[in-house]
Amino acid sequence: MAAAGCQKQPVRWLTVEDIRKQQRMRRQVVVNAMLSGELPYEQRGRIRYARVSDVEAWEKSRLHSRVQTPGTFLVHPDLAEFT
Repeated sequence: MAAAGCQKQPVRWLTVEDIRKQQRMRRQVVVNAMLSGELPYEQRGRIRYARVSDVEAWEKSRLHSRVQTPGTFLVHPDLAEFT
């Protein structure tokens, strides 16, 4: 008999369109991440799905890689004194 606190949470799946809207990015960026292996996915028919947990991990890795590469963003000359 399983303990009451050990119930398995159902897996939530997002489509490419859901991910695109949530992350505010172009559809092709999401598809490229899936095809390159950055974002694990499952394809059922023509529709690609990714687990919510995988999308969250992908988002963290993208944000973490941005933080580790300082100086990649252009700073307007009027704001250079604040950097």
